Amino acid sequence: IIALQGSPRIGGNCDVLMDEMIKGAEENGHEVVKYYLEEEDIAPCKACLFCAENPDCVREDDGNKIINDLVAADGVIFATPIYYGQMTAQAKTIIDRFYAIGQNPDKSLSGKAALIFTENQPEGTYEAYIELTKFSPFTFMGYEVIGHVDAGSAGPAGIVADEQEDKLKEAYELGKQF
Repeated sequence: IIALQGSPRIGGNCDVLMDEMIKGAEENGHEVVKYYLEEEDIAPCKACLFCAENPDCVREDDGNKIINDLVAADGVIFATPIYYGQMTAQAKTIIDRFYAIGQNPDKSLSGKAALIFTENQPEGTYEAYIELTKFSPFTFMGYEVIGHVDAGSAGPAGIVADEQEDKLKEAYELGKQF
């Protein structure tokens, strides 16, 4: 399973929830590789269509390794805070690189996907955005989305661990479904 951490805050709320989800998946016998997208060298998609005729993106960066790992994996855990109604730039950059999978008939995504969202708004504020994100890119690209965790009112780093124990348990239990 590949875990894509889209938060720029290592140890922040998304990270804490992701670690719980990973723990559930690992206790169920899965190996998980976690990427902090903030620390990876991932250039944005150029829409140049190089990937339509070649096995990798024209960008020679960490994005190619992550995409190839996703293709080989049994599933994905994806986490992002919601900033101004959208996923972070770090998360969106790798999502846009999914284009290389859609253009290449030898590559596809499959398996299970579980998503984590945090926001500094009441839970449910971004429900429509979360549902859209579950469909595109995840269901659209071939994943079976098994669920998501939405932790609202999660502004300061660490508040989920301190005040939302139910969300930690929800993440852990969702991880066990892999």
